Order: sequence, then C-alpha cells, then structure tokens
Amino acid sequence: MQKFDYQKKRRTALPEYISVISSNKCAKIKIDDIEVIEQDGRKVHLITAARDYSFYGSINAIVGSLAERAFYRPIRRLVINLDHVNDISSCGISFSSGQSVTLGKNALLSTRRAYKKYLLRYPPYTIWEPVTLSAASVSEPYAEEDNVFQNKIKTDEKTH
Repeated sequence: MQKFDYQKKRRTALPEYISVISSNKCAKIKIDDIEVIEQDGRKVHLITAARDYSFYGSINAIVGSLAERAFYRPIRRLVINLDHVNDISSCGISFSSGQSVTLGKNALLSTRRAYKKYLLRYPPYTIWEPVTLSAASVSEPYAEEDNVFQNKIKTDEKTH
C-alpha cells in the first residue's frame, strides 16, 4: 500500500485564504472574493465585493499567494482579479460589484489584451464582426422547406 504524503500536498496546494492583520482587525479573506489589491504608500487596500480591508504591508508579499489564478498586475501598485471584471472601457475597469478603477492609456491597453486572453480560455466565445447584407442575399426563412413540402403534396395528389 502506498503512503500518502500529506505534507507534500499541503506545500503544493494553492492557498484559499489570505490573512489580514492590522492594529484593530484580524480577518481571513477568501482569495476568490478579492477584486482589487492596491498599494497606497505603505498601506495595502484589499477590496472585495463586501468590504474593503486596509493594512500596512507590501503588495509583493501577497502576489506570491495569487499564482496560477486569474489575477493580473497592470501597474506596480495594482493587482486586479479578472474573474470579477465586468467590462473594460476607455474610462477604466468596472467590476461586478460596482467598483471601478481608472488606469492610464498604456496600462488599460495591456489590461484589455490580458482580459481578451482570459476570455478566450473559457469557450464558447464569439468574435463579433459587422455583417453587411444586401437584398439579394436575404431570403425568407424556411423557403426551401416550403418548396419541398409543396412538391410532396403535388406528388401525393398525383398518386391518389
């Protein structure tokens, strides 16, 4: 019987939570609930749909826990969760909870590219292209089926 190495599993499993410890609060936050992590000087703001958490620390200490997930770092002081992005427009990024983040032009373009790659990993996806229709290319739906049905009726009448 093969032994299972529990210590190895614990080392290789992805963490599910991040602990936040500040002077007046301690919390355990589920990583999948995080929308934005922002560095503001020495303070880190961790934003979820339900709450905002602030603590002193470094964003680099948190980034290691986010490996192999849908997080993207468009600029040095910001990390976003692509799972919670609602849309990306020319004004910025809006999240499903109503939060929004404004970025510069270059950071917004690189984030849009990363978001497109992220979306293409989850089929079905559709690439929208404008379609021009002319009057000659538009036909009535089921026109061919009606012709087949009419021909069948005519042949049935001939046989009776």
